[in-house]
Amino acid sequence: MARRQLKIVRLLEPELCLDCRFAKMADVEAADGTQQRMIYCRRLDCDNWDFASAEPVSRVQFEDGESAA
Repeated sequence: MARRQLKIVRLLEPELCLDCRFAKMADVEAADGTQQRMIYCRRLDCDNWDFASAEPVSRVQFEDGESAA
């Protein structure tokens, strides 16, 4: 099975994601080693993403301890 390639993208309207059932809060480590708290979205067809600023991800750790990458 192919591994997912996670990316950091800018959200057009982040407040919409706070109540979305596809969103989780996560601690994300970018490819350059910087860490930030971000929203992780499982909806692949979301219109709230700005792909122009996409960056690779090294690691994602969810609030519940689960890991994505």
